[in-house]
Amino acid sequence: MRRRRGFVGWFLGAMFLVGTVAFGQGAASLNRRFTDFYLGGQMELWQVLVDSLRKVPLDAEEERVLLFAEYGLLGADIGAKRSEAAWKNLPFFERLIQKQLATAPDNGEWHAFSAALIAYRIALEPWKAPFLSRSHTAALEKALALQPRAGLPLVEQANSWYFRPSLVGGDKAKALKAYEQAFSYYKRFEREHWMYYNVGAWLGQAYLQQGQRQKAEALYLQLLKEAPDFTWVRDELLPELQQGKNPNWHFEVE
Repeated sequence: MRRRRGFVGWFLGAMFLVGTVAFGQGAASLNRRFTDFYLGGQMELWQVLVDSLRKVPLDAEEERVLLFAEYGLLGADIGAKRSEAAWKNLPFFERLIQKQLATAPDNGEWHAFSAALIAYRIALEPWKAPFLSRSHTAALEKALALQPRAGLPLVEQANSWYFRPSLVGGDKAKALKAYEQAFSYYKRFEREHWMYYNVGAWLGQAYLQQGQRQKAEALYLQLLKEAPDFTWVRDELLPELQQGKNPNWHFEVE
């Protein structure tokens, strides 16, 4: 019975989303929905809302919300090793990036998304890394040249520094500073965006990986004070830290 009630609740929620999207909600409302889904770990509804948005006309601000949602969706798919789902979702992300770049080629955020797309391709097919790394570097450098203090270019720079081996340019100290700068950006300019909480969770893990446990715990507690229902931090990251465990690096929405 519990499973049945859970399915019915999910189904009704999904139908509500499909119905409301068709009438338009505005960028702020859509962003609030994705933030709520992120905090609550509701990846199924995230996918439903993304699927719905792909089918309706959107204005420029709504398309930016969708682009971030596609970015998060792919990150979640790859982090959860849902390769089939990732390959299915990837073309939508790619087409939207191409559309935005054609419209505004001097927007650093769009180039950061392009760098993220290449990074996702490498994650799905690691053997292609030697062939794709130059394109990734070029897109990231373009993003940072255009918007060196913006959130997403800084996040992608941090990811690149953190996950690359030191022999090919990896630098965890630089990565940590970039994560801090990205978090400060979202805290100052887009505190209601789900990326604020996502970058905060990643920054906490970076602190922990570097042995700065007190900073990590303080940050997790700050995030929970602002969003008590942030399930990833509440149920996993903070308890694991308090139990002395090291983080398992992955994008988390579920």
